[in-house]
Amino acid sequence: MDNEPSSACCMDDGVGAVVVDEAGRICQVDADWSASLGLSVASLLGRTLDVLLDPPPSWELLSAPRPWRGKLRLRLGESGGRWFRAHLVPVLGAAGRMHCCTLMFEPLPPVPPNEGVEGGSRARLLESVADSASDAIVVARLEQLEVIYANRAAHLLFGCDPESRDMIGRAGGCFWPEDGLAMLEVLLPEALAGGWRGELRQRRLDGSEFLADATIFALPSPIGAPELVAGMLRDLSAGQRAERQRRLTHFALERSGDEVFLLDAEARFVYVNESMHETLGLSRERLLTMSVPDIDPLFPPQRLQEVFARLLEESSIRLETIHQRGDGSRFPVEILASHFVVDGEPYYSCIGRDISERVAAKRALEESREYLDTLIDVLPDALFAIDGEGVVTIWNRAIEQMSGVPREQVLGRAGRVYATAFYGEQRPMLIDMVSAAPEKCEEIMRCYDHVHRDGDVLLAQLHLPRVYGGRGAYVWGKAVPLRDTAGRVFGALEIIRDISELKEAERALRLSEARFRSVVSNTPVMIFEFDADGVFRLCEGSGLESLGLEPGALVGQSVAGFLGADSGVETHIARAIGGDKVQFTAALGRQVFETYFNPVRDPGTDSGVSVIGVAVDVTERTEREAELRQRTDELTRFTYTVSHDLKSPLVTIRTFLGFLERDIAAGDEARIAKDLGFVRKASERMTRLLDELLELSRIGRLVNDPTEFSLREVVDEVLELVAGRIVERGVEVTVSDAPAWILGDRPRLTEVFLNLIDNAVKFMGDQSAPRIEIGLERLDDALVVVVADNGKGIDPRHLHKVFGLFERLDLEGDGTGIGLALVQRIVEVHGGRIWAESPGPGQGARFCFTLAGLELRPAG
Repeated sequence: MDNEPSSACCMDDGVGAVVVDEAGRICQVDADWSASLGLSVASLLGRTLDVLLDPPPSWELLSAPRPWRGKLRLRLGESGGRWFRAHLVPVLGAAGRMHCCTLMFEPLPPVPPNEGVEGGSRARLLESVADSASDAIVVARLEQLEVIYANRAAHLLFGCDPESRDMIGRAGGCFWPEDGLAMLEVLLPEALAGGWRGELRQRRLDGSEFLADATIFALPSPIGAPELVAGMLRDLSAGQRAERQRRLTHFALERSGDEVFLLDAEARFVYVNESMHETLGLSRERLLTMSVPDIDPLFPPQRLQEVFARLLEESSIRLETIHQRGDGSRFPVEILASHFVVDGEPYYSCIGRDISERVAAKRALEESREYLDTLIDVLPDALFAIDGEGVVTIWNRAIEQMSGVPREQVLGRAGRVYATAFYGEQRPMLIDMVSAAPEKCEEIMRCYDHVHRDGDVLLAQLHLPRVYGGRGAYVWGKAVPLRDTAGRVFGALEIIRDISELKEAERALRLSEARFRSVVSNTPVMIFEFDADGVFRLCEGSGLESLGLEPGALVGQSVAGFLGADSGVETHIARAIGGDKVQFTAALGRQVFETYFNPVRDPGTDSGVSVIGVAVDVTERTEREAELRQRTDELTRFTYTVSHDLKSPLVTIRTFLGFLERDIAAGDEARIAKDLGFVRKASERMTRLLDELLELSRIGRLVNDPTEFSLREVVDEVLELVAGRIVERGVEVTVSDAPAWILGDRPRLTEVFLNLIDNAVKFMGDQSAPRIEIGLERLDDALVVVVADNGKGIDPRHLHKVFGLFERLDLEGDGTGIGLALVQRIVEVHGGRIWAESPGPGQGARFCFTLAGLELRPAG
């Protein structure tokens, strides 16, 4: 018998099998079977089936994922060909792709089985190959479904003992769930017709169920023997594990980066994988004619025999050596060798790995460690680490500088020497809390200003007075556990950062904020901020007091709701959020605010995030501006009126001077006297106008010291001044006895009452029972002085003009039209206002005014 082992077997004379890889090349063939056909193994390995089959088979047939049965003709050299019954069994990999396939041949007509020693050896070899498969393989008789073969993976999958092979002889139905037996009636006909593949629910001996990816097909058998059915199953519940095992097996054989080869007792190669011949740059055919010394200069035959002898005593050995490529270059490898026996012949399975990559990886790891050590040493933060026993393993340069303790004094030492470096004594630190019991953690936490735990991470702040040679520093500490790849804690790490500058910056910031808030709180403006939704986020400033609001009272409120929708503020908000600076005036009741919006933009997105606003109370300024406009209008009217009213007597004087000149020339004394009368009367009117204008201009500029006097006092004084006219006209005057007191410029206020009472008497008209009433009324919260008469009255259409300069509603009178303007000016200077009321002509009039210094108070 040839000493060369094979992965295919000859089950009977003329019955054999070959294994074809996914590229369609023969990778395994039975030597005895090929020899019986007059073919050599070397002529078949690595070749396609074209060399064996006539005619060549269709590749679609070989790459199909389902089993196939049929007839194929084999080439038998000079003897021509011979027909065989053929059965193709695919071995599927990931995603249903074919990994390889086995072609089994049975000659026609059938040949009686050979029960000799060689046939039994081949059967054992086939069983060994099947046992190495990761998928479960089960063969049963079709009629009773009695298991006649199950590989090791099948025993493990179904919960049976692979050593005792206790699956064999059992009825296949015991491995099916009761509700799944009906499935057999469906799949068996398909399996016999060409194969069946799908998912099946199966049952283990312990009753547990699992889902399997199954391929079931009929096996060819000798004539007269019972028909067999085979199944290949993969546990879908362990799909990832099976896939990983398949990949490892696949790489270990043909596609791995390692060399995989088999040696016979003479150290000759009987199998090499694809990686080996690619790595060495030698064809598979050439390698199969070589032995180990041909590629390994360190292992001559004598040393090889020593290694083989060791393998008889040890299950496997690992050694390092050198392999030589076809181009003469060499590289270091590590060999894992094991020993097995087939048919009494020793064989050696070897896996060779290029350890130059391992050396490179080791060198890279060492460089990485050096880099990490350097990185830790140059970190600006102080850092140290301890192992599970509290021994210091890391003490970087920054912590040397902070503590003043060199690493030589702490590295490799236990007993909390790290604490001594900071506190001068062995006391707990933050790093000790990583593994400390909860009650111990409470004790440690009391040593820190603040401690925060976030999962495994500990954060703390405190002041260390001894660091930096006694200068001291505020520090921030962070302690974390160190874990290995299994997640087990093997030590701890603490990082200490000097935050003294940060603390100082925080203090300066707090001081700055306090100053800012002090300025803002005492500035007579409102300073606020609102977000993109128009909601106040900040509201400060003493300007809030004028609205009766406290600082922060508007936070959370809508800006539009506060300022009012009528203010158009929503448009201003949208413009400001869009990036525009906005200025507008907003009125809140009687108060007016000049408001400025300044957008705040996100530097990253350049989008508006909020708006800073300032609102200045300009109510007083607005009132002054309105008053100024009013005064300007009055001045304009005054200028026009003065020019008109002063021009009138001047025209009269100039006209009658012309007449006087002519009458003097004519010697007409009567006309001269008449002309002089007109000139005198016009000049007197001009003098009176100028005097009253001068008096009006003095109001507000030339004032007397304010004094307090009673209302009745000043009214009685005025009544004495106009007593003659009152008696002459027979006017009845009544005065209120209310205890009203006035604080103000008495002479000026006397002029007010004199003008109003005199006008009341003057414009009494033909009233038969003239009457004047002087009293007090209450209007809201103000006291109002009322001078009422039942005289001529005023047309309501002209009420707004009565206080105008040079306004004379009675053109027949001798007044100048300045009196009531003078009264209004005096009242306004005293912080009050005056107005006239009248139902109409002949119905009397009421003149009402308020004064800031008027109040009701009993005498004394």
